[in-house]
Amino acid sequence: MIFSKNVQNEIFSLIDIVVQKYIDKAIDKPKANSGNPFVMALLKDFEPLIHRIHGLKTSLGTEMEKIAQIIAIDAWGEDNIKRKIRETFELPKNALEKIDTIINNLSNIRNFSDYIKEKNEIINECKKPSKTKESLTFEYDLILNDPQIKRTFILEMKGPDPNTTEVPGAKRRLLAAIAWTYLNIESENIDSQLAIYYNNKYPKAYENPKVHKYFSPEGGILVQEDFWNFIGKNDRTFESLAKMFEDYGKQNKKKIWEGFSKLIDIK
Repeated sequence: MIFSKNVQNEIFSLIDIVVQKYIDKAIDKPKANSGNPFVMALLKDFEPLIHRIHGLKTSLGTEMEKIAQIIAIDAWGEDNIKRKIRETFELPKNALEKIDTIINNLSNIRNFSDYIKEKNEIINECKKPSKTKESLTFEYDLILNDPQIKRTFILEMKGPDPNTTEVPGAKRRLLAAIAWTYLNIESENIDSQLAIYYNNKYPKAYENPKVHKYFSPEGGILVQEDFWNFIGKNDRTFESLAKMFEDYGKQNKKKIWEGFSKLIDIK
């Protein structure tokens, strides 16, 4: 295990919060919620359990952002990490027009995403900013600064299958982050990437056409091991984090079973 005891305790506490939330809800059995009548007929008595497991997967996403912050602070130092930063800033009109052009071309499949090219195009617009500006307010999941190499990283975390409208929205925020960061630090040492915190195709390569339509695998996106190992500055970060979840499940197997088994009608 590469994490310190304090980090392990913090992560275990967050896992426990989510699990306990759904154990507590077991008494209030949800109504059947399957869209497939044949599956519903087959697994009717198990539907409450399936429904809760799906809910647990969704709720865990928020806690994974907090876990990412804990790991990043331990690896990068607290002064170099910011999470859930809501910023209002002004960008020159020509930079915004370039961002909109990039997104429109990707939406209409005029070209494929090229992360380096897109970043350079936006920075070039910011080097000759128009006098007209526009105010924007965006929230960013994780901002990391590496003082040794003087580089800033802006990350937006998503699950592996974001909805269709989320993806271009995330693309616009991340492109805007390049312009905003460049204008603030006057340095091209910037990376602004989508972070997919787990690969639902594992052990196969991550594939999602609606994501790859906007984000280039060469630089524009970090998936599972690449993401966790990057923020942990250790190529065993993902492996160690997955092991922590496994250990929690083993240590709390009885509690989890007693809570979730209440959802199954065995009569």
